[in-house]
Amino acid sequence: MEQASIARAIAREYDRRRQQAETDRIRRRTDVYMVHPDLAELDRQLATAGADLLLEIIEPGRPQRAESRRLELWQRRQAILARHGLDPDFDQLRPTCPLCQDTGIANGQRCICYRQILIPLLSEQANLHNLTGQTFARFDASLFSDQKDPGRYRIERSPREQIQALRQVCEQYVKQFDEPKQHNLLFVGPPGTGKTFLMACVANALLDQGHSVLYTTAPDLFEIMSNYRTMLASFHPDEIRYEQALALHDLVFHADLLLVDDLGTEPAAASRYADLLGIIDRRTGQGLATVISSNADPAALRDTYDERLLSRLMGSFAIYRFFGPDVRLEQGRRRRS
Repeated sequence: MEQASIARAIAREYDRRRQQAETDRIRRRTDVYMVHPDLAELDRQLATAGADLLLEIIEPGRPQRAESRRLELWQRRQAILARHGLDPDFDQLRPTCPLCQDTGIANGQRCICYRQILIPLLSEQANLHNLTGQTFARFDASLFSDQKDPGRYRIERSPREQIQALRQVCEQYVKQFDEPKQHNLLFVGPPGTGKTFLMACVANALLDQGHSVLYTTAPDLFEIMSNYRTMLASFHPDEIRYEQALALHDLVFHADLLLVDDLGTEPAAASRYADLLGIIDRRTGQGLATVISSNADPAALRDTYDERLLSRLMGSFAIYRFFGPDVRLEQGRRRRS
């Protein structure tokens, strides 16, 4: 979604909220007036008294009776409301956000509800659309080889047996997601062995349960962090880009599940490793879940990342190995046949 489109979508949402609040107010008032016509008549008289009061202010020579009349009517109104147990504010607007009255601005600043609207609108930019349709129900183990090769894979299982076992691990992970001791997951193995697909299965299952999820590749994750720092350092940042950077940064640190795909494909940089270390530490400290995939095997990870980051990956994540031929070749063969 383009930045201008996001701005328009946010404006439409606030407009929708205001219109809905007004519609609800009219409905509540109509319902009460139908049951209590005497209250409807009192409110009409109160409106007239208010107009008379305004005229008395504008024309000082008029008799000053409107204020006492308005007070008398108001007291009679309060008595009717109390006698029938009616909400005194039944005819008032009830905005979705009482802080900003559904304007998006509170105390001269963006209201906290603004970002709550913005974050879901960023789902496409957060690459959640890439996960569409990738679910456990569409899992096809037949794509994976059933040929065992202990010498090559260093395990007695075939790739098909391994991916079926990993599917069970992921399904159990979803079932136990809310348990406090749930592990982070680290998927390692060559491209095309099912890592991203199972990550997507987990993400979609948790989205269906109402959890917040952010999926991103490792290069895009580090771009999010870089853009956030750039926006903070800008003297007059573009408003939409600034809000976008803040929202994505918030998701990185506060989404129930963060999925980072293709770790190791990013250019090496000490600042990026520090970013990842900080993300892992903060999310782990908050009890939030992270799933990471890498095309590198554990031995290659030891050669790539410094000891602190490697310690987090090895100590805070349950590591699962993927292996076998690239299933995309099998998918291509099936499409051609």
